[in-house]
Formats: sequence, C-alpha cells, structure tokens
Amino acid sequence: MTKEEQAQLLLNKYLNGEASPEEAAQVEQWYQTYDAREVLAKGRKSEIAAAILLNLQEEMKRPKGPKIYRFSGLVSLSRVAAAVLLLMGIGAGYWSYQKLKPVKEQLITLNTRSSEKKIVVFNDGSKVIMAPLSKLVYPLKFKTRERTISLIEGEAFFDIAHDEKRPFMVKTSNDLYTKVLGTSFRIKSYRKQPHISIQVATGKVAVGNTNQVFGTLVKGQEISYDKVNQSAKIKETPVKLLLDLKFDGIELEELIHKLEYAYNIQISLASPGLAQLRCTGIFNTKQSPEEILEVICSLHQLKFSASENHKTFNVYRK
Repeated sequence: MTKEEQAQLLLNKYLNGEASPEEAAQVEQWYQTYDAREVLAKGRKSEIAAAILLNLQEEMKRPKGPKIYRFSGLVSLSRVAAAVLLLMGIGAGYWSYQKLKPVKEQLITLNTRSSEKKIVVFNDGSKVIMAPLSKLVYPLKFKTRERTISLIEGEAFFDIAHDEKRPFMVKTSNDLYTKVLGTSFRIKSYRKQPHISIQVATGKVAVGNTNQVFGTLVKGQEISYDKVNQSAKIKETPVKLLLDLKFDGIELEELIHKLEYAYNIQISLASPGLAQLRCTGIFNTKQSPEEILEVICSLHQLKFSASENHKTFNVYRK
C-alpha cells in the first residue's frame, strides 16, 4: 500500500469516527505538515478541517450535567497548536464565512416537577436551590465580566460566591433584575401571581430594571414588585431567612470576608499575621456576629472589640 493510500485510509477512519486516539492525533499532526492538496479534493479538505475543529471543540467542552462543571480531560498543547495552524491555513473564504456567523451562547434550561427540588452548583462555588415547579436558564460558562442567569418561573434560593470583578445577576419576568457581588437571597416569581418577591438572607442586593434601581436591600429585608403598576416596596422580612455558615480549615482573613458580607459589617485585624490563622466551625445566621467572633477568637486566644452600633469590629491578640 502506498503512502497516499495509507493516508486516505487513515483519513476515512478519522471522518467515520473509527480512528483510535493515537490515530486521531496522527491525523491532526499530519494534516498541518503534509501537502494535502496532492491527496484531497477541495471539498474533502474542508471536510477534514471541519471534523478536526469539531473534535477539538467537543473535547474542550467535555463537562456534562446540571450541577458542577469540571473538565474531565486535558487538551494537549500540541493538539491545540495543530488545530490553530490548520484553521489558519484552510482558506480565507472559509474563515470569512465563519466570521459572519455570530457566536451563540450555550444555555442550559433546568425544570423541577411538582414534588421535586434541584440544586445547581456553579464552577465559582455559587449555589441555587430550586423549588418545585420552577424553571432556571443559565450559561454553560459565565462571561469574564459578569455572571447572569434567569429565573423564568417559580422560586429559588441563591447562595452566591463573592467576586468583585464579576457581579452576579438574576433576571426575572417584567424586566426585573437582582444584582449582587456575593450574598444569599430568595426570589419568588410566578407568572400567575401579581407580585415578584425578593428576600435577603445575608449581605445586600440591588433590585431594579432597565429604567431605574428600586433600592438596595440588606439582611432581613424584602422587596415586593407590583407587575401591573411597575412599582416596588421595601419592608422588613416577617420571617427571617437563615443560612448555615460552614468554615472548613479556611484562613481567618477569608472567614472575615464571609462574615462581612453575611452581616453587612466591617472587621479589621490588628496584626497582618493573624490573617493566616486557620478556622473550622459551623454556625448559622440566627447567631449574632459577636457570638461567632467569640468562638473563633477563643480558638486562637484572641479578643475583639465592637463599636457602639455593632457594625465595626477589631480582632487582636490578648
């Protein structure tokens, strides 16, 4: 069998999905160095190029499932480089067509049945607990500067990981949005109900639409949005939302940041050396920040002082 016949056989196996991983890698490396024009017709060449691009895309978006996105395999630099070189060389006309095609964001739609609850955990650590008869739409991958999802119908509790560079936004019906950096809250948005309700468990959130911001809510507050009158009222939450605070060997500096966002307070360390102290414990937001600080400080023989309004604290050594 000649070299050209061997190449054709290998390419046929590749296109038919019958090539082994070693053979597939051989095709992709061969294609960028071998003079394929002597072996392939123009249409065949584009077919091979499209197949290699598709395989690379499929490998890079390997993670599956609605809960946690993790890459199950690594893409080697040689394969990425081969694909890049290949795509640069398959013709200006092909790429002109590709550039005209808009990049469509990959969205996932998740529904819950009448007696079902679901938990979605994102790569950044944010968590959404969906109530029955709810519908959530979210991207396969968050954008660089924002994290946006949509609660199309129903009720969900959001526990959002803090990220100052990427605000988290939840869109609901009637052009309403809830925007946060890192906090926890509950949204109720049913089509047949005249109001949309947002309750804050920890931290603070901003609620508004494209025309205005209705207000910033803190722990223990809720907003009720009237769909008909397009107006909003902020009040104290009749039943407080409680949240577990779990610290598993995290540094004191990180724990402080979590408490600051949970209780909307400020905590400072008298010495930079205290920041790396490790802390473990399980608390609940029904406890006051003083109670939690008392336990944490006792673990490391520390003390703390509080301002008169109990909004500012300082942690120091005895």
